[in-house]
Amino acid sequence: MSAALAPLEHIWLEQFFSGRNALHWDAITNRSAPSLWLEQVDPWMKAFTAQGEGTAIVLPVFDGDGPCQWYGMTTDARSAAMLAQELTAAVGPSYSDFQGQPFNAVSGDPIEAALVKRFGRFVFRMTPNHPTDRHHITHALQLYLSLRRHRPAIPDRTQRPFGRIRADFDSALLVGNEIDAQKLREELIGTGRLNAEQQKYLEIRLLAGLGRQQQLAHDYTLIRSILELSPPPQVLADILEALYATYIAPVESNPDFQFTLAVFRQHILQAFGPLFRERKGLRNLKVLKAFLLYELAQSQPDITRLDDIVANYSADGTDREMVLRWRSTVAAVVPVPQSVDLRESVSKAIGDENYEAALELCFTALPETFAFSGLLRCAVELEDAEISSRVLEAIAAAPDAVRNAWTRRDLARLQQLQETPAPAAPRMRPETDWLSWVEYVQAGNYDLPPLQILEDAIARWGVETYASDPQVCRQLADKIGNASGEAEQVFRNAFAHIAEFFADRQAQSVRSFIPIYLMLIRAVAWNGAVSANELELASGLMQALIDAGPVTRDYTEALDAYAEILSANNAPSNIDWALNAAEMLALNPSPDKEPRLRFFLAVVNMAREHAHRLNAVQRAMLPLLAQDYACPDLLDAFPAAQENQSPDENAIQKRFAGLIGIYTLTETAAIRACQFLRNLLPNARVEINSDMASTDRLKHLASSSDIFIFAWKSSKHQAYYAAKDARGDREMLLPLGKGSASILECVMEALARLS
Repeated sequence: MSAALAPLEHIWLEQFFSGRNALHWDAITNRSAPSLWLEQVDPWMKAFTAQGEGTAIVLPVFDGDGPCQWYGMTTDARSAAMLAQELTAAVGPSYSDFQGQPFNAVSGDPIEAALVKRFGRFVFRMTPNHPTDRHHITHALQLYLSLRRHRPAIPDRTQRPFGRIRADFDSALLVGNEIDAQKLREELIGTGRLNAEQQKYLEIRLLAGLGRQQQLAHDYTLIRSILELSPPPQVLADILEALYATYIAPVESNPDFQFTLAVFRQHILQAFGPLFRERKGLRNLKVLKAFLLYELAQSQPDITRLDDIVANYSADGTDREMVLRWRSTVAAVVPVPQSVDLRESVSKAIGDENYEAALELCFTALPETFAFSGLLRCAVELEDAEISSRVLEAIAAAPDAVRNAWTRRDLARLQQLQETPAPAAPRMRPETDWLSWVEYVQAGNYDLPPLQILEDAIARWGVETYASDPQVCRQLADKIGNASGEAEQVFRNAFAHIAEFFADRQAQSVRSFIPIYLMLIRAVAWNGAVSANELELASGLMQALIDAGPVTRDYTEALDAYAEILSANNAPSNIDWALNAAEMLALNPSPDKEPRLRFFLAVVNMAREHAHRLNAVQRAMLPLLAQDYACPDLLDAFPAAQENQSPDENAIQKRFAGLIGIYTLTETAAIRACQFLRNLLPNARVEINSDMASTDRLKHLASSSDIFIFAWKSSKHQAYYAAKDARGDREMLLPLGKGSASILECVMEALARLS
């Protein structure tokens, strides 16, 4: 068998079967190892050798008494997802600490280092809950391998729709699930529908969506590779927002504006100036400030462009006084530019999608050739009968030399203006706003795919418009919520975009958005069984609705839909989510306590149904929640726990006197977790940090903690980098949720590894 292995496999296998592993590679190759041990290794290695790439392999680490730990490995994302699910089903939390969680290699362990080098992130680790579980795991894995041998090959005759994969990718980004986002990115690339440029755009979207702005801003190779391209509006917004947040945000409040401008020139303008060719109608506040600084850094700023940027900055937007102060550094009146400058101004205005300003500049520049082309472009984009008539009149006076210089696109636009009758009502333009796009989807006559239009246009829409118009928000929620057929499917695929726009872009919940929050929660409920990311999105939307202060009817309807989500996703893997959901409801004000209590009763029934699967943390959370809901007697008849923890493990946990650091923006969850840990670990110290930036206090906690928890799903700012850098090579635990159940589960897993 050893001879059949490729040289690459020999390297990692020799390192795996060495050191702390009592079964060494030499004992396998010369067959001197105990036969019972070889029976647990040979079949897996033969299957791995025979079937090649994409095949899973599960190998044990032995101590003097036999196998004491297992590692499952494979070579690609799809096989890894399947292996995680199958190992959870075959072994799972009944006998081990494995529940499908990602692998975090122990620093300095040569065995785990070899696995990471060979298989990357497609590695899983299982440790028995109790020494007596070793036999159960061994038997379960032998049965699992036997089932794999008899599994018929199922050819992949189809693949998931591209739109569905992209929707899942956007959902993963929205909840900060980096592991899923990476897998879905690879799945998108695997469809073969993305060219090299689009793959770069996808990488930028991944980093920006996960809040890795500093990493994106410092990836010079990636950004410079798209400088000569015309990136989509969202990608341009992602890059400029990352650059601004990294270099300018820390110094923008400096009273010396010239200092801020010098930093902009040094770190952004010199290296990435071509990004500012076109604004593409973007209204992101950081992007607007970046374009304002770019224009102010020019030797002769374009006044038209400056004023357009300021006009797009919301009247009640943050930092508006600072923007006006920056603008005031340039005189409002400048000499009329020459034609070459007019041409550049027209190009900028069109690139910024400021067609009204571009139109007037073109009329000023007549009879220059570029002015006629610009008039045609502006008239087609503005779609106004009076403007079209005015432009056609100017075009009729164009000299023959100018007409002969027109491009095919110019002639096509002229023909379009001449043949299009003045409409009784404006033609539908789905890129205008949310309502126009929704009506376009419902009409069903698509010139372009609706999701493509949405992805190009959404970065140009300002959320402030909807925050001040509750009637439009309710109308929008009704149209999306009552859709059917193909339109309903389009809206499902756009779910993450809608949630991001109305829930994630806002620092605080908006009362006007309550109908949209409610509609989105119902949408998750109507989907039945959903992914873990969609469950987290539903919880985020429920939190947003509660923070907005709903009336009793809206709160009750939202909670009923939330309960439907719980019922449709009743599974052991979702118990942590259910406990976190019940905790969130308990810690927030409620206009009606009855539906909230019904939800908690449903959570208790779910836990009772899967009582044999509950771990110590989940069992400990239930009495705390029962007290929150004023029904402590509810758990009197709850099934007793099975003792899976050895006395030695209990003793080690009791003696643990290290520092446990918890970083999260959801402070209430961290406080509850802290109280629980102080009772469970009387000798341990527990500290919480919720700093919004890279502070010395956060760095010190990250560097000095024996166990450090970073609640990644409630953090999308530079604190991540501060903690990561301060932590160095040591493990930083990332809970799957942001409630106290998820935080506690991470701590207990770390303690189990220590024991």
